[in-house]
Amino acid sequence: MAGAKAVAGKPVAEIASELGISRQSVYNYKDNVIQRIESLDEATPVEPTLLLDKKAINRMIIVLTLCCKASNREVQDFFKYACGISVSTGHISGVLKEASKRAQAFDDSIDLSGINQMAIDEIFQCGKPILTGIDPISTYTFQLEESPDRKAESWALHLLDKQEKGLNPDVSINDGGTGLMSAIPQVFPKAEIQADTFHALYALGKEISKIERKANKLINNEYELDAKLKGKKPRLKHKESLEELRPKVEEAIRRYDIVNILYIWLKMLLDFSGYSLVDAHILSEWVLQEMAVATADIPGMQKEITKIYKILPSLLSYVGRLERGIDGLSQKTSIPAEIYKQMYRQMSYSPDNKINIELHCNIAIQLQGRYIEARDELQKLLDTTKKASSLVENLNGRIRGYIEVKRVIPTGFFVLLKVYFNTHCYNRSRCSSRIGKSPLELLTNQPQPNFLEALGF
Repeated sequence: MAGAKAVAGKPVAEIASELGISRQSVYNYKDNVIQRIESLDEATPVEPTLLLDKKAINRMIIVLTLCCKASNREVQDFFKYACGISVSTGHISGVLKEASKRAQAFDDSIDLSGINQMAIDEIFQCGKPILTGIDPISTYTFQLEESPDRKAESWALHLLDKQEKGLNPDVSINDGGTGLMSAIPQVFPKAEIQADTFHALYALGKEISKIERKANKLINNEYELDAKLKGKKPRLKHKESLEELRPKVEEAIRRYDIVNILYIWLKMLLDFSGYSLVDAHILSEWVLQEMAVATADIPGMQKEITKIYKILPSLLSYVGRLERGIDGLSQKTSIPAEIYKQMYRQMSYSPDNKINIELHCNIAIQLQGRYIEARDELQKLLDTTKKASSLVENLNGRIRGYIEVKRVIPTGFFVLLKVYFNTHCYNRSRCSSRIGKSPLELLTNQPQPNFLEALGF
């Protein structure tokens, strides 16, 4: 190093004289040094190395099982072909069993007091009910447990356990299951019961699909008879059959058109329609009455219409909560509640409707520079006023992938799935506030570990 400093900056001839070598040799040494420096700059970085120790193997088993929905056999094949090692079924089962124990401990540590609305329902595995509960705001799954039955006693027992962890919702969104409806008032006597609009409309929609299929069948029969009459050998009986069939086809089409239009109106009224609670109730009753008249001879339709009619106040209870929320919003922002109600009323008209445009101009004049603020606040209120337990059905679909692989999911595996779902971040979502966050982070408003860190692996 000292010699290098001594020759630095000197002419090549002087360096050659001092070292007793030719100038050409000095140039050669210089070129070699430059090439060496350039080769170091262009050197390929060292490839990352995976240390396949016991800890890494255990982490891989959990990731393959939860993220890739791999069966034990597929996990074994991965290690055999990708890593060149053999992992026994017993070791895989032992790792998952230990992970389930840790998942239970982690799940028990979560405070559920931040949940003020709960969507609860049953999903089934091999005929056995899985009692399920989700926070529709954060999408946090607070309950996913197998039960021998779905009676009120079983539901009450599980809900009491969650109550000890802080669960005390203002609203319970659920279908009309007997066990559910009996257990909720026992555990949460002050909770408002919101009938699930998803299940009510789904059951009615299935009956309307039958009417559509019947109309399509008659249309196809008419088409076939008409084709035969236009053939080379038309027969009188085909003509008579066609004349007899056409009034039935027209009646079937007319009935389906009426019922389908009424069904679309009912779906609109059971959504954020812009109507007040009183108006929505009156209009929904009228739609159901007209639907009942149009399908008086169809027992399945009459059954579903009667069912919806009985629970209509509970189906529309979210509108009452919305109106109370608007009153609270008015106190918070000092913007008159009537203005918020006018903004909500706009939703009952199409964007290019004259009344909608007049309402918009009137509101904008009254609010002046606070219009965007008021609109955003109302939208937040709409987003947090829930009326369906469809998230449970979504969770049911996500679990199906594991059931198809494992056939029967062990009881302890459900808590492992629960922790995985709750700590897995959203890569995309219709709600932009969820992107990049997990349900647990949305519930607690704090950073949370991923599922491997939560399990201590």
